[in-house]
Amino acid sequence: MKYVYYNIENSEGKSNCVIRTFSKIFNLSFDEIMNELVNIMNDLKESSPYEISVFEEFMKRRNMNSIDYGNDIKVKDLELDNGTYSIFCYDKKDFYHMVSIIDNTVYDKSDECLNLYTIKVYKLNK
Repeated sequence: MKYVYYNIENSEGKSNCVIRTFSKIFNLSFDEIMNELVNIMNDLKESSPYEISVFEEFMKRRNMNSIDYGNDIKVKDLELDNGTYSIFCYDKKDFYHMVSIIDNTVYDKSDECLNLYTIKVYKLNK
């Protein structure tokens, strides 16, 4: 698996892994993604645009669904077919993260994500 630096920030220089992942996968701006996440958050009556139910609904609306892959596999050890994926992962403590993988290339602002453990794998159905 290859790693490529990728980051996107809002006008104040803030970044977020969920928005970064969706920006890379769906070619949308920070503001476009945030606006939709907030709308979904309000529809679902959640307290944050980064709740799992919110980002899963965002992906569902774009034909991206979870696949049966297993969990507790390090990101760097995933063996995925060519395609577009979103990986929800963590450090087995209290740090949760999301990264995009497109054709076996991980896009994130740090290669430390390669050592995180998968919780769920989502694949874009084209």
